[in-house]
Amino acid sequence: MDYDEGRKRFDQERLWVQSGNPKGLERHRAKGKFHVSERIALLLDEGTFLEYGEFARSVEPGFQERSPRDGVMTGLGRIHGRTVAVIGDDITVLGGTQSFVSVRKVDRIIDIATRNQFPIISLSEGGGVRVPDGLGVGFARLNGLHTVKTLSWLANRDRRPLFLCGVFGYTYGDPAFRAGMADITLMVEDSAVAVSSPPLLKAAISEEITDLDLGGPRLHETLTGTVDLVYRSEEECIKAIRNVLHILRPPETATDPIDRLIPDLEAIVPHNNRQLYDMKKVIDRICDHAEWIELKPKFGKGLLIGLGRIGGRVVGILASQPLSAGGSVDAKGLRKSAAFMEFAIRRKIPLLVIQDLPGFLIGSQVEKDGMVNAIAAHSGILDRVDVPMITLVIRKAYGAAYYFLGMGASGAQFVAAWSNAEISFMAPEMGAAILNKHTDPEKKPEAMLKTTAELRRSASIWDAAYEYWIDAVIRPEETRKVVCQALNFLAEASN
Repeated sequence: MDYDEGRKRFDQERLWVQSGNPKGLERHRAKGKFHVSERIALLLDEGTFLEYGEFARSVEPGFQERSPRDGVMTGLGRIHGRTVAVIGDDITVLGGTQSFVSVRKVDRIIDIATRNQFPIISLSEGGGVRVPDGLGVGFARLNGLHTVKTLSWLANRDRRPLFLCGVFGYTYGDPAFRAGMADITLMVEDSAVAVSSPPLLKAAISEEITDLDLGGPRLHETLTGTVDLVYRSEEECIKAIRNVLHILRPPETATDPIDRLIPDLEAIVPHNNRQLYDMKKVIDRICDHAEWIELKPKFGKGLLIGLGRIGGRVVGILASQPLSAGGSVDAKGLRKSAAFMEFAIRRKIPLLVIQDLPGFLIGSQVEKDGMVNAIAAHSGILDRVDVPMITLVIRKAYGAAYYFLGMGASGAQFVAAWSNAEISFMAPEMGAAILNKHTDPEKKPEAMLKTTAELRRSASIWDAAYEYWIDAVIRPEETRKVVCQALNFLAEASN
């Protein structure tokens, strides 16, 4: 092919690729959806996208002229100046299904990202194995003796780099598996994630169900915990992906003074241990300029997890949330906490644990949810924590939850408590009720008051400090200052 013919062919091929599937694109946009190329443009810093496999197409007879990019866009770009690898499914091309060529494109960019430790961003929609590519021996070709990085490499969290996933529509097969394998998964509220689609369910097992009932946000943010955050629009979801990556930026000089005092913390946190408040207000004041993001807020709500910046570095935050059952911890909360600690271990992110714990949630339903197994699994992850962990008790820490959520004996390298904090096996009122179970009914009210007062004195943080079972007692307003000091020493040493 001579030079002029090659230039002409290039222009023709690029025009065909960029035209995509006009009818499919028209239907897609009628639903208020962005094309994958538009999502990538919003995601990346302007003008930084380097596409891989722009001219790839199906090798199946009859599909070559219907498969621009073979239904997936891949490449490298930058977010806030940081290089990332991008996988974007194109549902307007053959439903964004997987074929021999599209899988090879995804494998290639995952390989590049893994070799260079570039974060991977998946923009998922559509999917499932394409017919006829996956029929008969075709399925063996897709998943045979060669390594399929699309699944095996993404599932290996210890080997692959940071992986974020956004779900932008009805998503099945490989793109759905990516949502489950990602470190952090975000979702648009009119999207769904499931192994198989409703039409396949109807054909295979005669079950009729909508996409949203099968795998919508309500399921994944409250019951399965697969999804970290749900957003109303694609723009908000893409902005959140950029924000998460920005929070995960390398350490820098803090612009919020590390010795800043927080005089209003005492007003935010009630002095009465039984009175509720929002822990997020405490975290706002500890973090640099309130820069943090909560993850999985509707799953295991008694424990709050998130990523924030404290003293110029990223920190994983794990805290009681008194607004949910007073901050009692259930099995879902423990599973959420365990997965989050695993993430922090892999990414070398220090942990801040804030305890205001009434204890583990108890009752028959809790046991049906697998509480004992959840505690055991959480304990195993806690034992593996090799990043700096700082624990702060701000009002109370009752029961075994104190141990399993980061006391010194379970791995914390600095344990501090507010000067009014209490540590005990159970709340003084509960202990008094047990100790006075057989007391004469006429004397019981007075006995209860006396026993409760005695137990409250013995639960005071000061006895623990005198015997050196805690590293420091601090005033509430010093919280950020002391946390920053500990982080600076311990995180520096771990680098």
